[in-house]
Amino acid sequence: MQEGFVITEGVACGPAVIFKNDSPMVNIVHISPEQVDAEINLYLNTVDRTYRLFLSEKNNVSADMAKEFLDAAILYLTDNYIKERIIHKIKDELCNAEAAVMQCYHEYISDLIGMNDPFVLHNEFELHNLAETIILELRKKKVHLPEITEDSILICNNITPAQFLTMNTEHIKGVLLEDGNTQSHLAIVLRGSKIPAIFNVSNATKVIQNGETVLVDAYANRIYISPLDELIWQSFNNAKKYQSGNERHTDTIKPLMAQYKTSPDGERMRILANINSVAELTKLTCLPSSGIGLFRTEFLFMNCSHEPSEEEQYLVYKKIMDMLPRNYEITFRTFDFSADKLPLYMSMSSAFNVDSNQHNKQSLIKQLRAIIRASAKRHIRIMFPMVAEYEQVRELVDLFNSVKSLLMDTGHEVGWIKIGIMIETPAGAIMSDSLAQIVDFFSIGTNDLTQYTEACSREDPTHRNDELTPAVLKLINLTVHNARKHHTPVCICGELVHNLDYLALFISMGLRDFSVAPFYLNRLLEKIHELEVKIEPLLDEKIDCIRTKNEIYDLNDSLITTHGSNRRIID
Repeated sequence: MQEGFVITEGVACGPAVIFKNDSPMVNIVHISPEQVDAEINLYLNTVDRTYRLFLSEKNNVSADMAKEFLDAAILYLTDNYIKERIIHKIKDELCNAEAAVMQCYHEYISDLIGMNDPFVLHNEFELHNLAETIILELRKKKVHLPEITEDSILICNNITPAQFLTMNTEHIKGVLLEDGNTQSHLAIVLRGSKIPAIFNVSNATKVIQNGETVLVDAYANRIYISPLDELIWQSFNNAKKYQSGNERHTDTIKPLMAQYKTSPDGERMRILANINSVAELTKLTCLPSSGIGLFRTEFLFMNCSHEPSEEEQYLVYKKIMDMLPRNYEITFRTFDFSADKLPLYMSMSSAFNVDSNQHNKQSLIKQLRAIIRASAKRHIRIMFPMVAEYEQVRELVDLFNSVKSLLMDTGHEVGWIKIGIMIETPAGAIMSDSLAQIVDFFSIGTNDLTQYTEACSREDPTHRNDELTPAVLKLINLTVHNARKHHTPVCICGELVHNLDYLALFISMGLRDFSVAPFYLNRLLEKIHELEVKIEPLLDEKIDCIRTKNEIYDLNDSLITTHGSNRRIID
């Protein structure tokens, strides 16, 4: 990345507004002696018209600083010395007014620079732009400034302070300039307005498209195009640390976080976090993740001596949502208690689903009400564990819809909620074709899927959840195939995702969302950006033929094409 010059420190993010103040191409046109007077009159009339234009702009702007810059432009415009030089050039060299204006102003600037005039050193760009304004007026053309009506990042190749201050600067949250001088008047204006700005950013108006989201980190002197939500969040969090004077504690943002990596078929891939507690949320401010792929809600109430009420749960879920950015997706898994994770108030394990146990059903309704109430104005997902039967999933979806409708009927505001299930048993994988048609998403829980497929205990010292067996691979592939057939998003979580030796295989199979413990987020992100994976059209057949673990490793390696980073930053 070619770094520019930081003019004003800060962080800003928003859609790009491109302003190309391109220099007009000027050709020398030789005129006849009979045309001289007409060309001089054209120049003098243009100066008069430009003078009135500047006066009009001065009357229409409210910023005192803008008025000052327009006064300076008027001073240069009406300077008799430069006017006489231009008239003499038209007469003596028999050239058109455009060529005379451009040449005389360039000579004027060179003369002043040669005299080390400090005033012109600050006004060099303004003088260039004044000459270009006169040329456009000679052609009866006008520079059209963009209308900025929402918070935006202004990207331009060149702009005068007067032009900048004529815009709606309230909505300009950051500025990138291809040219510019750190001591120019524009730099002084931007420092005074405290708008984050970086100058000398090569090809900014060519690389960045109008409306494209741009993140300007003028602390780290970096510009990101189409940045990750978590990168934006982290940049603003780092900004707070800079502002509080704790620069040495600020977390470094790696360039590879500049955008979501896309799969070989152009789909966006995401890494998500597995979270067990409210305390773990604080780690996410320093780690890359696109959301929470698995929030294990049972761990929130492990120390409760009584079953938490709806209100107690609501307060906890609301606190979680308030701690995270509004566009940060959270997937809450409903209570999934087992023998090794029972709260103080329980004596037997249970996944709180719809079954013959009426108490469990009421507990599930209580939890659903609490989560739905806390979801107001948020995008969240609710996921049911340990389900595989079509009738049971259908009943769970109906139960959610009835709870949601009742809350809305009683005046509660609810958010945008998607319903999904965990595929963590062989039965769930085999039924995934039917189940994908009645839920919004799948999450493959590889730990339990491995345990139930291989008929092994988690307590067995020889059992490893981070190793992929042929049987488990075939069930995962079946689930992904069925999910994609019905356009049902599918995520994978568990120890298998921590083992990066299978990542190329998972990507080629069609997995796009990966959820891991916070400790693995950086490692997974780096690996995803490092890998270049090919899509194997005969992959299903090759997986069907897999017999050994070594064949799985060989297949994974055969899908890796090259190593390199896939990121988009200003180069």
